[in-house]
Amino acid sequence: MGEKGKTQEDTRCNKAATVIRDLIKHECQGFILPPSEVKRLLGIPGYYQTWYLHKKIITLRKALANNYISMAVSPEYGICITLYKVPRDTYVRFSPRN
Repeated sequence: MGEKGKTQEDTRCNKAATVIRDLIKHECQGFILPPSEVKRLLGIPGYYQTWYLHKKIITLRKALANNYISMAVSPEYGICITLYKVPRDTYVRFSPRN
């Protein structure tokens, strides 16, 4: 049962990350999700007062970081989602061959 619960939690976080990625495509700078929406989106119980410490928040942050999306968590205001710029010219340095 532990693995099944973990898989369902990961699926919920992946769906939330997909929804956030779709929303950020249509927004210029970003947006804020209030705590009630964060709880509903991630399936965290409404009575859970320390929702910002829940492991689903960490999983969501990791999923969004892979897509250059920054996530700031505030217990009072919720989650602030912003897209940070990807460097256009990326250079890979190689050591000289001996």
